[in-house]
Amino acid sequence: MIGLPGQTLRHLAADIVFFRDMDLDMIGMGPFLPQSDTPLGECYPDIPGAAQRRLELSLRMIAVTRLVLRDVNIAATTALQAIDPENGRERGILAGANVIMPNVGDVSRRKDYQLYNGKPSLDENSQLIREKLISSLAAIGETPRFNAHGDPLHYQKRGVN
Repeated sequence: MIGLPGQTLRHLAADIVFFRDMDLDMIGMGPFLPQSDTPLGECYPDIPGAAQRRLELSLRMIAVTRLVLRDVNIAATTALQAIDPENGRERGILAGANVIMPNVGDVSRRKDYQLYNGKPSLDENSQLIREKLISSLAAIGETPRFNAHGDPLHYQKRGVN
């Protein structure tokens, strides 16, 4: 999580070193979004402008992580989309992420899986989510790969089967 209360740029830099040292294949990171039903969310409710700052910091973290770890998969998370519903995940892709994991679970159950307030696509069916994803990625010059392995190059280079 990026933008946790008390977190510094030094902490974030150490996170990237940790990702490298752990020899990770995939990294999922996104902005801290206070969930009002949690102790942390109760202690640190959102203040005007804070979410936008965490979004910008998250995009920078994706970009720096991509520069350091060129061949890993990096997710453009739904938390980016929660802050910027129109372009959040797309901005993540443009910053260096290369994976999107849309929420295509049963619509009737999605409300039971809300890690943070404002989670997107709670009431959209899988087909609609797919169509919107294809369209939004096309708008930034990208094409999603469906039904294909998404093994990161980092994993492939290790020769692990």
